[in-house]
Amino acid sequence: MGLLDTETGKRRLLTVEIPVIERYNQDRDPEFKIRVARQGNSLALGYRLKPMHNAYDLETRLLSTYPMVPPETRVLTYLKTCPHMLEGQTLCLWRQGSTRQTSRWDPGKFTCVFAIQAAWRWLACYEIWHETGDWPLPEAK
Repeated sequence: MGLLDTETGKRRLLTVEIPVIERYNQDRDPEFKIRVARQGNSLALGYRLKPMHNAYDLETRLLSTYPMVPPETRVLTYLKTCPHMLEGQTLCLWRQGSTRQTSRWDPGKFTCVFAIQAAWRWLACYEIWHETGDWPLPEAK
């Protein structure tokens, strides 16, 4: 069963996620609004972020196991390879491969917009790293 196939998943989308996306999009330049598209039994959020000097196109996928499993975010704009990026330009945001007990993702507190804000912070760190060679935040352990 997927996120869009269960009543619980649909209820979360309608009562939590969609209203949060609508608030995020309110008064935002159209180029930087979140676009939602269904892909099978998951959702893909397409958006653009500009944390510092450059604008980046991204996609965050809410898989069928969301929100228990964190969303996956990848950058569609080409990036120079860095130590904090996974295969396919997927961002290392939640300690991929961690257990629910050690992951920084909390399904009771976070929404898909939190994931977008985390991607913005990751991209700001990337731009600093690109200029200085130092990642400005502590490593995930």
